[in-house]
Amino acid sequence: MSDNTCQTYVPATPFVVVPDNATPLHIPHRSRNVPPDAWCDYDRPVPPSWAELAARRGFRIDRRVRDRYHLALECLSCGAYTAVKIAALRDAAVRCGGCAARDREQNAQGAGLTFLRRDPVARHYGYFRAPCGHTVRRQFELIQRVRSGKTGLRCALCLVAREQDEARAHGWHRIGSDFAGNPAYRLYRHACGHVQRIARVNMRHGQCDCARCGESWSSKPSVIYLARISLPGLAGDVVKFGYSAHPRKRFKHQLGLPKSARVRFVRLLEMPSGHAACAAEKAANARLARDFPDLVVPQTIYRGLINVRSEIYWPAILGEIEAELDRISGQTQAR
Repeated sequence: MSDNTCQTYVPATPFVVVPDNATPLHIPHRSRNVPPDAWCDYDRPVPPSWAELAARRGFRIDRRVRDRYHLALECLSCGAYTAVKIAALRDAAVRCGGCAARDREQNAQGAGLTFLRRDPVARHYGYFRAPCGHTVRRQFELIQRVRSGKTGLRCALCLVAREQDEARAHGWHRIGSDFAGNPAYRLYRHACGHVQRIARVNMRHGQCDCARCGESWSSKPSVIYLARISLPGLAGDVVKFGYSAHPRKRFKHQLGLPKSARVRFVRLLEMPSGHAACAAEKAANARLARDFPDLVVPQTIYRGLINVRSEIYWPAILGEIEAELDRISGQTQAR
């Protein structure tokens, strides 16, 4: 291998080519930007001590390349050639590029994929052809877990196509991901033009009534209420923050309150639809429970008195709930 001329380098491949016999020379990832002709032979002898060290690591030194700091090692296991620094041979665990490439391809085949190429920028990623024919970019570690059956792999393009078909079957059009960032939801446009976020599982099963033109509770006007409740056996009041199309009916017939309980509505905020009321109320209660956990009444205190499991607070939180209602009112009027 005394010829010092390098063959043409193909950028899409993760290696350069040894001149005489076209044997791939695997290049370290950090050296991927080094010009191809820099990997030609470097005409200097190899000290015997280096050869002995390489043999103990499972390699044979084929020659020196690029400069006085680099070697081309032949793997004694698979016969592939890998370029490494002399310092790495001395101090680090040298990995054969050919064995690594074989492992990547075997992992891909075991996962039902075809390995195409490594990501030229992110060394932990590669490009694979999925059984559907699409190209996917995934971490090599994920492919190993897919091969071992610990997880699955889905094609994003095929997933979008399935979601489009599911939406069309129920009179909707998939617009895109949820603007709130919830991976379980998607944004859809109904045949009437109304845009709405809907859980994908609900769309799949057709449980997706339009909040504008539908006939269910989600499309009819609703109310977000704030009420103080006096319960027998409690020294002070508690606060209920929720929504209902008929708040007074809900407290009288649905919450299972004792006959001696007294209810006073502090505020009633009318909402254009049950869908809007549900979304706003749930988001507000989540913020209140997160920011004011000490003002959430433990369920053990009102168990058997109110037929709910959450959304019950101590009266000290009234000002915060009023602020949430003001915010909801402003957002609703702006739409």
